[in-house]
This record gives sequence, C-alpha cells and structure tokens, in this order.
Amino acid sequence: MSMRWVVLFLAAFSLTTWAATAARGPLLIRSVEDLYGLASGFGTALSPFVIENLRIDANGEPFGILIANISAPLIVRNVEVYGASIAAVRVQNVQNLTVEKALVRGSLTGILIWGSKKIVVKESQIENCADAIRIAFSEEITLAGLTVRKAEIGVWFQGVCLSTLTNSVIQDCGLGLLFELESKGNLVANNAFLNNHVHAQSCGSNQFDDGQRGNFWEGFAATDHNSDGIWDEAYPVGLDVDRFPLVFPP
Repeated sequence: MSMRWVVLFLAAFSLTTWAATAARGPLLIRSVEDLYGLASGFGTALSPFVIENLRIDANGEPFGILIANISAPLIVRNVEVYGASIAAVRVQNVQNLTVEKALVRGSLTGILIWGSKKIVVKESQIENCADAIRIAFSEEITLAGLTVRKAEIGVWFQGVCLSTLTNSVIQDCGLGLLFELESKGNLVANNAFLNNHVHAQSCGSNQFDDGQRGNFWEGFAATDHNSDGIWDEAYPVGLDVDRFPLVFPP
C-alpha cells in the first residue's frame, strides 16, 4: 500500500471515530498546571501527558486548542478541531509536543506553531483553511504522514531551521509549500505535490531530496532512461532543486 493510501485510510478511520464524539468548546493550556486533571500521564519521557479523543468546535473563538509555555512531553491525539477565527491549533513557546491522528479544518490557520522546538505533527489531515500549517521562528519540527488540502498556502515555514516534511500529500492549494525569512537546513522528501497552482517556493539552503529520492511533482516530466522511478532532470524549487524527483507518487 502506498504512502498516499495509508494517509487517506488513517484519516477515514479517524473521521469515523470523531463522528460519534460530542463537540466541546476551546481547550486553552497556558502552563503545565492547566494539564493537571485534564491529561493522563505524568509529563515525563516514559509517561508523557496525553490529551485524546476530543472534538472541539471553536465556534468563532480565536483558538480551538491553545498550548503555550510547556516543555514537558505532551501528546495530543485523535482530535478534531474546527471553527477558529485565528488558528484551530496554536502552539507557542512549547517543546516536546506530538500531535497525531488529528483532523483540523475550517479555520483561518489550521496549525500555527510559533517560537517552539521539537514538535511532531504526524498522521493528520488539515483542510479548508487559508493557511493549513504555518510555522514561524522554530526549529526541529517534524511533519510526517500528513494530508494537506484546499488551502491558500499548504505548509508555510518562516524563519524555521532543522525541520522535515516527509511522507505527506500536499494538494489543491494555491501554493503548496513556502520557505521564507531565511528558513534553512530543512528537508523535504518523499512527498506528493498534487494539483497545486504553484507546488513550492524556497528561499535557498533547503534540501528537497534525501540523497536518493525526492518528491513527486504533478505536471513535471523529463526522461527516465534507466527506469528507476527517478526523473533524470532536477526539479527547480525557487533557489533550491529536487535532484531526484519521483516519476510516480510515493
């Protein structure tokens, strides 16, 4: 089963789970003290805090989930968040957070990460937002196994370094991926960029392949003389290039 179908299956499974969950209002976590009585676990590497199985209707409030000023390990999983006027999920001054198996939709920004480090967002779907994922002045951000669709900007890096986007599908966006404000040292590989007006733009010093495989860019074609599934011509991405663009979606 290809990466794309695995992501779609996980999203469909999660949608079935959330459909039976009653919606609640915004969840605002401004310090570790706000997690006591709300999350399971102890906030350690072996027993992280866990918030799970929630359906959150922000109902026009600024945020659906706000997480700020926390460094203790925290997992947010199996959540659906929608209806926020600023961001469905806002993460600020946070370390050691994992968001997984989430559906984020219908908000100005889907996931907004600011001034944070060691954040993982995986196996999630973000759709129908002006900006699906926006990350600013952060480092060591891991995005993996995502479906990002129907956004003006799919994934937006501003002043971000040492971060990765892998095994994801970015589709039906005005601009699929944007690196700016000296974002550098980031890796983008094994993704499928589908039906975007512009697939990606980079300000330079970012890597669009892992040394063997790059990404699938719908609409791009060259030659593949040895039939290894890699186009023989590099794909330009602003000031960077994908040296090993894929013939087929991963």
